[in-house]
Amino acid sequence: MIKGKLIKTGGDYLLRDMGGDVLAITNGTTEGIKLSKQNCDEIFGVIDVEKLATGYDLYEKINFVGQTRAYKAGFQKAIELNKDKLFTLEDMINCWNKALKFQVLRQTFGEYIQSIQQPTEMDVEIEMEKVDYETKVIGAVKGVKGSGDKITTYKTVPKLDSEGCLILKINKPE
Repeated sequence: MIKGKLIKTGGDYLLRDMGGDVLAITNGTTEGIKLSKQNCDEIFGVIDVEKLATGYDLYEKINFVGQTRAYKAGFQKAIELNKDKLFTLEDMINCWNKALKFQVLRQTFGEYIQSIQQPTEMDVEIEMEKVDYETKVIGAVKGVKGSGDKITTYKTVPKLDSEGCLILKINKPE
């Protein structure tokens, strides 16, 4: 398993190994290795609005009824996607208590808010797969057809999607 850090830089993504070397990027290739923007967006939780819209029958006649139905469906989907982003009373009390402690911690409220925002880096793993590497015949007697045993050796390589891009997944601590 190869571990690395996926870094969001504007609209693109960069994959670095644990030593800091660049392994792949979304806006080009690094030694033939590419990243899928869609796979990276999924890891960071970026919503593909076009993909969501095609899941609804919104491309019917564009009239007032169709527009109203589309608006309602979109609004409902937004509520559904943001339901876990609501603040509870406990969240607000914790925030207030943190704000009161900032004078002692020498941290501004703005710095605290920045620290809890959407991350720009994620620990990831490159999905790997086992492939045939080499088949050897061992124990064969020279001149005797069919003697010996065939042994296949395998190696592990990065798994690629249909576009030839690395497949990444979030590295969950064990």
